[in-house]
Amino acid sequence: MTVKKDSMARAAKFGYMNATDAADYLVAKGIPFRDCHEIIGKMVFYAIQKGVALDDLTMEEFKSFSELFDEDIYEAISIVNCIKAKKSEGSTSFESVKKQLESLASE
Repeated sequence: MTVKKDSMARAAKFGYMNATDAADYLVAKGIPFRDCHEIIGKMVFYAIQKGVALDDLTMEEFKSFSELFDEDIYEAISIVNCIKAKKSEGSTSFESVKKQLESLASE
């Protein structure tokens, strides 16, 4: 298997895998998840129409969807931080993927 890091990074960024983390960010600010789902859905649609990733939006653009967004949103939705936050077995975390690969290599 050949891993193409650039292709993987682009797919993660433009696959909007960090949308759930953006919703979790707003939930932590007190917005019910059902409302966050709607807000983030609109943001993803906006970003797709604009041809950018969520983390490429300006703070002004974030705030146009919710005034609760602050500068720390960029850290909360960075792809690396999103991957690290996934802790369950079989998840996409670096540690979990390494474990899965080691398990497959030993078969």
